[in-house]
Amino acid sequence: MNTQLTDLLDIKHPIIMAPMFLVTNTAMMVSAMNCGIAAAIPALNFRTDDAFRAALREMREKANGSLGINLIVNKSNVRMREQLKTCVEMKVDFIITSLGSPKEVIEQCKPAGIKVFCDVVEETYAKKVEELGADAVIAVNSIAGGHAGPYKPEDLIPLLKNSCNLPIISAGGIGTKEGVDKILDMGAA
Repeated sequence: MNTQLTDLLDIKHPIIMAPMFLVTNTAMMVSAMNCGIAAAIPALNFRTDDAFRAALREMREKANGSLGINLIVNKSNVRMREQLKTCVEMKVDFIITSLGSPKEVIEQCKPAGIKVFCDVVEETYAKKVEELGADAVIAVNSIAGGHAGPYKPEDLIPLLKNSCNLPIISAGGIGTKEGVDKILDMGAA
């Protein structure tokens, strides 16, 4: 199955394993990537930069696939710049930005060939990140885990498709092939 997401990340199935704070671990990442989907892990799941780098090396050694990092980009993450530097140096495949402006991440990742997907909850933010140069938007909807948005996927995905030209990746609430097919039919990548 080819979609904008499979093309962007060179994956077999149009799925990103969710980056779950304190839940996602390296074994889950390796398994997901080796099954033909992309996988993302929160940078904040690692308490030190050394542990973060060791985990990235381990995942690269054990898996063939698209490796992503979820990066909190607002001022609550005092380690954001260090984490971003590590992501660029270790050449992760993509970064999902959350809870703030992705400008600095996009500026550093684009020259390094790292894709940047930005969490958005409405069309205003989608337009902003498109102007900044994001590669895709994550449609954070009301069934997403963690930080849920106000709109149902069937409302948010068409809204975003009509307001920006980026691929739309639906966040959360999908656990079956039927769920994937439903989201794809709505226009998500």
